[in-house]
Amino acid sequence: MLNRRFFITGSLAALLPSMPVVAEAARRIAAVDWAAAESLLALGVAPLAVADTGYYNQRMPQLLPASTYDIGPFWEVNLELLDRLRPDLILIGAASLFMTKRLNEIAPVEVVEDMTGDKSYGRAAAILRQCGRAAGLPSSEVEAVLSNIEQRMQSLAAKVGRGRPVCILLPDQSGSRAMVYGNGSMPGAVVTRLGLQNAWQGPTNANGFIQVGFDQLMALEDSVFMQIEIPSLAPQTNRALSDSQLWHRLPAVREGRVVRMQQFYPFGGCISTLLLAEALARALQDPLGTGIP
Repeated sequence: MLNRRFFITGSLAALLPSMPVVAEAARRIAAVDWAAAESLLALGVAPLAVADTGYYNQRMPQLLPASTYDIGPFWEVNLELLDRLRPDLILIGAASLFMTKRLNEIAPVEVVEDMTGDKSYGRAAAILRQCGRAAGLPSSEVEAVLSNIEQRMQSLAAKVGRGRPVCILLPDQSGSRAMVYGNGSMPGAVVTRLGLQNAWQGPTNANGFIQVGFDQLMALEDSVFMQIEIPSLAPQTNRALSDSQLWHRLPAVREGRVVRMQQFYPFGGCISTLLLAEALARALQDPLGTGIP
């Protein structure tokens, strides 16, 4: 099983800025959007506050500093606490747009980039640049981080077997369905960026993913499954899959071509993007460690 500890202590950590994460940025920035919070950390900036910090730490590649305040879930931000914290800026995602008016009464609000389709890979870089500007960092520092990530992506792409079909999916607790990430999603864009083939070529929603029954995955005979896990739901999901005859009949499951990935957020920023690329490359290069033939 792959987890974030390998990446943060290994090659991924080397890509982060050399300067330490500080307790407070020059600007006090609250990040309701997780991709924005992740991007600030990648730039060495500690967010003042983040939505649902406990759950963030379970799913995202970098832990938040202890100094970061928890302001509740993105759909129900603790406005009283946020007001007391007096942020200089609040970064939100599209899912929190309905709160813009109330948040604007506390501090100026910026909506992070919300790109789909062919632009989904560039979304991570756009958010990193936006966060760099918000924090008042020199553009050279931001571009250095992006350059390091791009170099690593190119290196990974050169090592994996080009064209191999990969299906990235998130099974639910029913034991019969999964969320599948197509070409218009961030995971799908990473698959393409590595020169791999997204095994799911069926329909998706505007964000590039769709929920399907396991029977619809039966035709993906030669693909490798990258199974995303949500830590808080993993026990229930694993029990359901263990009892699912349909799951065990899928070619990838039957033939041991499934890699499980913890602590991944499919709407994350640049480090989440690289985390997935690292996981895919490692799985495809290390058959003895993953069971993938």
